[in-house]
Amino acid sequence: MAQKNNLLTFPAKRNFNCFQLKTFLIYSLLFCLLVTLCFFQFFVYGKSFCSGDGITEHTAFLAFYGEWLRTIAYNFIHGKFIVPTFSFSLGFGADIISSLTWFCIGDPLNLLSIFVPKNGTYILFVFLAVLRFYLSGIYFIFYCNTHKFQKNIIPFGAISYSFCGYALFVGIRHPYFLNPLIFLPLLCIGIDKILDRKSPMFFIIFSFLACVCNYYFFYMLSFFVFVYAAVRFFFVVKIERKFLCKEFFKTFFRAFGFYMIAVMMAAFILLPSAYGFLTASRTTEKIEVNFFYSLAYYANLFSSVSSPASVGGFFGSIGFAPVVFVTLLFLFTLNDKISKQLKIFILLGVLFFICPFFGHFINGFNYITNRWCFAFAFLGCVSFVYAFPIFCKSSFKELKIPLLIAVVQNLLVVFSCIISQARRQHYALCYIYSLAVFLILYFLIKKRKDIRIFSLVSIFIGIVVIAFVRYSPYGLSYLDDFREFGIYEGNVAKNTDIEILKLNDADFFRYDEENKFTANNAVVFGTKSTAYNYSISDIHLMQFYEDIALAKTSLMSCSSLNRRSALQKLFAVKYFVLLAETEYAPEYMTFVKEFDTYGGKKKLYKLNNPSPFAVPYKNVLYADKNFEKLNPIEKQELFLDTAVIYDEKSEDNTDEPELKLNSKILRKNVSFVGNDDVKIEENKITTKRKNAAFEIDFAGDENSDSKKELYLLFKNFYYTTDSYEQFKPQIRFVSSSGKEESFSFGMTNANDSMGHNRMPCFGLQECKSGKFFVTLENKGVYEFDEISVFALDISERDEKFNSRDTDEISSLAFSENKISLETSLNEKQFVRFSMPYSKGWKIFIDGKETKSYRCDIAFIGTFVDAGNHSVVLKYSTPFLAAGVVSSFIGLIALVALCFYLKSRKKENE
Repeated sequence: MAQKNNLLTFPAKRNFNCFQLKTFLIYSLLFCLLVTLCFFQFFVYGKSFCSGDGITEHTAFLAFYGEWLRTIAYNFIHGKFIVPTFSFSLGFGADIISSLTWFCIGDPLNLLSIFVPKNGTYILFVFLAVLRFYLSGIYFIFYCNTHKFQKNIIPFGAISYSFCGYALFVGIRHPYFLNPLIFLPLLCIGIDKILDRKSPMFFIIFSFLACVCNYYFFYMLSFFVFVYAAVRFFFVVKIERKFLCKEFFKTFFRAFGFYMIAVMMAAFILLPSAYGFLTASRTTEKIEVNFFYSLAYYANLFSSVSSPASVGGFFGSIGFAPVVFVTLLFLFTLNDKISKQLKIFILLGVLFFICPFFGHFINGFNYITNRWCFAFAFLGCVSFVYAFPIFCKSSFKELKIPLLIAVVQNLLVVFSCIISQARRQHYALCYIYSLAVFLILYFLIKKRKDIRIFSLVSIFIGIVVIAFVRYSPYGLSYLDDFREFGIYEGNVAKNTDIEILKLNDADFFRYDEENKFTANNAVVFGTKSTAYNYSISDIHLMQFYEDIALAKTSLMSCSSLNRRSALQKLFAVKYFVLLAETEYAPEYMTFVKEFDTYGGKKKLYKLNNPSPFAVPYKNVLYADKNFEKLNPIEKQELFLDTAVIYDEKSEDNTDEPELKLNSKILRKNVSFVGNDDVKIEENKITTKRKNAAFEIDFAGDENSDSKKELYLLFKNFYYTTDSYEQFKPQIRFVSSSGKEESFSFGMTNANDSMGHNRMPCFGLQECKSGKFFVTLENKGVYEFDEISVFALDISERDEKFNSRDTDEISSLAFSENKISLETSLNEKQFVRFSMPYSKGWKIFIDGKETKSYRCDIAFIGTFVDAGNHSVVLKYSTPFLAAGVVSSFIGLIALVALCFYLKSRKKENE
């Protein structure tokens, strides 16, 4: 059997560039048709291309990025060479570079946002998503052309790659997840050039771009590219066997040197990003890696070859068209040099799918997921382009075994669909279509008919079928994850942030909002909100949430301060927003107005005595065992009057005050009432069905009839039946007068080291007695250390807080990367600033740098002597300076390498 892929060759007299142009034109035509056919359901069902993350994160940060770039350009044009690197619109204040490299900064395509205003960001978002789909196929074609694969087949391999199962899942949900599909073919081309002793510049440049684009995927790409290089070396490099080992290490270190030049050049982005990631809250998860997955996983893996169903985590998806699958099986009947390499790559990919360790390792030793499957798609599609011409000219005898294996696999999946409704929804249409394709192929091959046109057309239709099943309500219902059409434009036109800006309030303040429509609106409009949701968030804030058991948080987000008046003061909140339909009215606030938003009517309140950005404390306490023993509500109240410092004791601050709270905390008597569905014994709750509910009754003596803040504490609350399952308790409060309030919040899974303490607050309530009805969504066992009810009397605390001296801090001013203020203190005090602690902030008193402290778990402050002083805080992104220096060194190394290569070339000539 012929092993050369010379099928469908064109006459030699034609120009090769003409063939290339034809390849790109065919691919472009197929791509345009597939974009329409794969995504038409979005228009049929009135869906936007924004999932929850799309409206909350991607479009919001893309709009922010465009405004940031315009600000930098404006500064430079007007001779102000300052790059803003800190923003109070990012959560409670965060570094711009380390926060946005996950979404925007570094990706060359996102630079287009500088030309697009925020009301056009959605159009840019969709355009960039489609462009990334397109470019992944374009660079796949470049790779195949460098290996001189059959030109007529390459476009079909390209569409199989750009619309692979992974791409159809992430391409709209997280468009920047398509970037590794773009860079992997380019990096492999670069490696091939190095192995062929050609210029390494191609590899260095695209390694640099991949690194600045996204460090997370660059880690994955680095692993796969060096695996690719290691395998390719033994087939490409021609040298005597006795010198093979020496040459391997010589080539490895040479390639690694080129790789390090690229990494050094990218250090100005990489180092700040790495620091941000390593100090982020998402790194707190405890990972358990077993030797094998569950049997259900392997059954799903077996069934997902030609379907869009996910395997090994939410982002793992294979989804090849049937002809691509059978061609991969046929590849294993070949024995030439190219097929041997491809078989090694495919077998390694299968191994990575089988063993959980690789899902853990390739994901940066984080949670187990097969998000790396873009690399398997690349290998599969390259194998198809190479093997398909040989497949088409092979005899029935040579194709019989691959076809038989494919048909048996199809029949097993179809049989499972017959006995399981869930599997029917996931796989039935894909595998019925797959069976039909194989039967027609069998007939055509048996009759010695030309199978080329049918096979290629079936690939096109197969991609459409897989996309249909992925998105359709009759398939995987992926459309349910996407928001209604026009949501971005509607939200940008009418929202709370616009109403906040209309207030023209010149003071520094944040606003707190319940049931906020989208968490990151403040990012788009430059306001300061207590709500945020982004992947790289500060770990100290997460520790703060855990210690005070703030209910409306997760590892990467905060939804609101949950009516907790103490936290509103700590975070310098001045305005509070509620849904207009909410009966609750905060008595310590003044109603301002009612207004319309895309998310519904809202009510705006103003705090009567808001706390300023900088607050001096006479009382200072160093965190110790006594402090750690306090319960969450005691810690919260302590922070209002005392600066709790997380640092070594200084010599002149050895005396600490007694733990004294200005609030009266009343612990209620609690009784648990189970039922037939819920069994409660000691510190364990067992539910016999999903959404089972139990009752918590509380009562207690109180000296007054005034309303009090009502809290329900869940301490170390775990769902232990499934250590990976997160859950959302639903709480309904019924007061003794019959008034009702409902509340829900999320708890992290048992594998995480944080997120198990929650203390929902129901605001000011009549709470001499009452009932909580707790609904638990999962069936199984829940364990806890404590469930308690507290009533907080805030009258004495607020009276003292409102009588404080407001003239001690003055002239507060904010500019890019700088905060300045004046102090006038009667005695030495600790000044606490309402923003997260960061090593990027340097504090200067009267021009002299002073020590900054982490206080109250998550905040920053410093000691200021008595008298009048000028205090200035200056910010620089941690490791940015070191990154810039490293990038400069890397650039010098690149220039030196260019001169060296040029001189070598002259010598060889």
